[in-house]
Amino acid sequence: MKDSTIVHSRNMFIILFFAPSVTVHLLTSLFLGFYSAMISALIGLFIITVLIALYKSGMNSLTFRIPLIIGYFLYIFISNLVNPDIVNLFYLIFPVALVAIYNITWLNILIMVITGIEVFVLFYLFSPIYKSVDETQLLPNIAFIFSLAVVLCLLYTFRITPEWNNIFKENKKLDVLLTSRESYLDLFFEHTEDAIAVLDLDQNIVAINPAFERMYGWKRAECIGHSPRLYPSSEDVTTAERTRKVLEGKSYHFLRTKEMKKDGTVFDAELTLAPIYDAEQKLVATSFIARDITLKLQTEQLEIDTEKLKAIGAIAAGVAHEVRNPMTSIYGFVQMMNADPANPYRTYTEIMSSEINRIDLIVSEFLSLSKPNLKTYSEFHIEILLRGIVTMFETEFKNRSIFCDMQIQKNCSMISGNEDGMKQVFINLFKNACEALLKNGIINVIVTFQDKTVTIIIRDNGPGMNQETLEKLYEPFYTTKNEGTGLGMLITKKIIVDQGGTITVTSKKNIGTETTIILPINH
Repeated sequence: MKDSTIVHSRNMFIILFFAPSVTVHLLTSLFLGFYSAMISALIGLFIITVLIALYKSGMNSLTFRIPLIIGYFLYIFISNLVNPDIVNLFYLIFPVALVAIYNITWLNILIMVITGIEVFVLFYLFSPIYKSVDETQLLPNIAFIFSLAVVLCLLYTFRITPEWNNIFKENKKLDVLLTSRESYLDLFFEHTEDAIAVLDLDQNIVAINPAFERMYGWKRAECIGHSPRLYPSSEDVTTAERTRKVLEGKSYHFLRTKEMKKDGTVFDAELTLAPIYDAEQKLVATSFIARDITLKLQTEQLEIDTEKLKAIGAIAAGVAHEVRNPMTSIYGFVQMMNADPANPYRTYTEIMSSEINRIDLIVSEFLSLSKPNLKTYSEFHIEILLRGIVTMFETEFKNRSIFCDMQIQKNCSMISGNEDGMKQVFINLFKNACEALLKNGIINVIVTFQDKTVTIIIRDNGPGMNQETLEKLYEPFYTTKNEGTGLGMLITKKIIVDQGGTITVTSKKNIGTETTIILPINH
């Protein structure tokens, strides 16, 4: 609490003493018929009115103290001028006592000097009236007045004022503590990465933090006093029910749901919702805290997929071993039968040979899943790798009338990883794109580098996939191709995950498919 605040509180103390005194003075004069006393009471009322006007004008507390003291002294002095009486001299004590609360030594001395001058002037002007009092009592009365004034002044200076100052010091400490806490809360509100909003009972926003603007895309001016849509239509029912329960006093913590940005983008979020009560425990608002957990869910899904791949690999190793050994013997016998010109079942044995080759292909891909990524990591140029694979598919592109456009960021750096594995990944993806495209199809390859990652996008304008196919894209043996094994994308994902990367596939029917691979530059 600043010095001006302390002075302000003491000014108010004097006003609260001064105003009722004048009011009582005026009412008493009217009631008892002391019309001469009404003059000083009305003057006092005028002084109070002027002081209140000065206070309302916003005058500084330290400056306001001066007219306040002068006004109070003037009122007491005029009262003695209008009604010169020995008893009225006692009222001169009050200004001395009240001014002492400011605890200013020079001011206390000045006030006592002024009071002495007032007494001298009053005795000079009204000596006959005062002398009408028994002279043997006059001097003791005067001595008593000044003694009382001195005692009150000393009492305020050395007893009451120090205690008052101690109270203000404690208040100052509490004020500093409260200010610090408010500052910490303001810092948290402004700099946290969680979106925070405060809503009134009509669910209109009354406050948001910068993180809210970044997360949802709404500006503060667009939100305050309004209720922007923060969730997709699929969440209408659950959001309405949730809002109703919060207004009834229920809280929600880390509730996972779908939220929506201003541009319509839907994202996964964790919400914390709670009612806000005032000091009387009356509901006045609700709080809204949102955390974008898109990356968190992607990480969790990546961990799940990694465990799945490990489990599939372990199973694949056993299955491949148990299948390949007997199939080797069967294949040998079928080959012998096919070599016999007198073989009456050649048509069947050739079909058997073809199917055995298919089984061998599946077993080989099983073994690819089961093998740990023991390849030696080395630095390689992603552009050279991609251009080499495009060259490999040139004949395929020509036969199918496919145009391949490559946009690779200039000055792209080398990356560290499994070059053979990534070659297999891109061969699988280009093969899928070629098989999906009709005549005059287009494949776009885009490569961009960030600080620590490289992003490769392979996009085609083929027929695209439906939602069911997308959801089952990495399931073993799920395929829409007549000649497919249903293991290609599973192997592709395993290689990318082993290299510390991610793969995302998006597709729309009759528009095309886009595969995005993000790899660390150094793994």
